[in-house]
Amino acid sequence: MKPERPRPVLLNNWEATYFNFNTDKLLQIAAQAKKLGVDMLVLDDGWFGTRNDDNQGLGDWYINENKLPGGFDYLIPKIHEMGLKFGLWIEPEAVNENSDLYRAHPDWALTVPGRKPAMGRNQLILDFSRPDVIDYLYNILSNILRKYDINYIKWDMNRCLTDVYSHAFPADRQGEIFHRYVLGFYDLLNRLTSEFPDVLFEGCSGGGGRFDAGILAFCPQIWCSDDTDAVERLSIQYGTSFGYPPCTMGAHVSAVPNHQTGRKTPIGTRAVVAMAGTFGYELDLNKLSEQEKDEVRVQIQKFHEYDNLTLSRRINPKRWSAS
Repeated sequence: MKPERPRPVLLNNWEATYFNFNTDKLLQIAAQAKKLGVDMLVLDDGWFGTRNDDNQGLGDWYINENKLPGGFDYLIPKIHEMGLKFGLWIEPEAVNENSDLYRAHPDWALTVPGRKPAMGRNQLILDFSRPDVIDYLYNILSNILRKYDINYIKWDMNRCLTDVYSHAFPADRQGEIFHRYVLGFYDLLNRLTSEFPDVLFEGCSGGGGRFDAGILAFCPQIWCSDDTDAVERLSIQYGTSFGYPPCTMGAHVSAVPNHQTGRKTPIGTRAVVAMAGTFGYELDLNKLSEQEKDEVRVQIQKFHEYDNLTLSRRINPKRWSAS
């Protein structure tokens, strides 16, 4: 058996670019990340379908080659050639009405007949109580993971369940759907993590909304909160620590002014707070001053020096290896 290895220090492009990116911009961000000691680039929302904003494309898990010419066949090898791992954001439980998937299968969404559905982030929830939905998503996602050298998956869920009515069950069985949804969700996660044990899966639901012991059987870390402000993260991560170890808490150094609160904090403060979790960055490192870039180099070096001592963040090599 290989010795256990630490998880990566990652750079997520979300607060650096949001939906406004292309291959060249991602490679520029990745090149700077590599120079400063980052281990992995994570490509967040916007890489698929017609996903140029959050009104469209969700559910269409094919690569947007207008943004990414040559698709992942070009991008991912370029990232690996730099010496970086590659991670990918997905939100397989949700769908936009403006998507090929919804137009083909409107009955796959949880909606109450005869009523206008409640929207969250302009999206609906797919009916995970249905085996045909689970099988469809398994085939789509497993094909992506088989075809491309992807090391990490960020599994997001940006809204809560409402209008929980399945079109596959009669009215007198709708009380089963919440429970059946969870069973379907865990079935899909189990199938994917079993087939791809070397991929690190991180859970996320509006941030830390999925921090529960059940999901940790599949996702050994959870994005702790979409609020990335360092000061607010102190109480968020402190509270989470009463139930969960630091190695499960996704935490990043984000841009300032903070995109949620507008607060400005020094990069050293942001790093110390993020080091109390899994540690990574969520900003464009090219926009930092030379002094800040030097600080990032030291932060990453120090974190690798102390992470095993302070966080016990190593995981079973059968589940994920950094080699």
